[in-house]
Amino acid sequence: MRIILNTLGDAMRELRLPANVRMTPQRRAVLDAVAEQKGAFAVVDVFEVARRTEPSLGLATVYRTVELLRSTGFVQPLAGAGDATYVRCHPGHHHHLVCQECGSVEETTLCGAPSAVLLAEEHGFTVESHELNVYGTCRACA
Repeated sequence: MRIILNTLGDAMRELRLPANVRMTPQRRAVLDAVAEQKGAFAVVDVFEVARRTEPSLGLATVYRTVELLRSTGFVQPLAGAGDATYVRCHPGHHHHLVCQECGSVEETTLCGAPSAVLLAEEHGFTVESHELNVYGTCRACA
């Protein structure tokens, strides 16, 4: 199933869900709530926003839908940002700059990871992917 979400202002993003996934009103409310999130967010934040349009929504449904979004690459967990903290993502190679003061998250294409060629030459390691989040203070908070 292909869904087009307006997630970043005027930028449109296609979300491809597995064919066996139904678009229920509850799931749509969760997708809309994720699209509204600015910076890092917790599942509870999404739950609170989504319940405004779907009062019968259960927290378990939100967790399952966020996990579905994670599996499609639409959101990624932020490892050092606390329990179950996520950020919306665009496709393609990028990393996150996470402000520890205000919680804003900025994407960057700058990469400090060694190249796949170098890792193969020096360690015999075949790279599949990598993740990098940088934590600090954003320009607005500095």
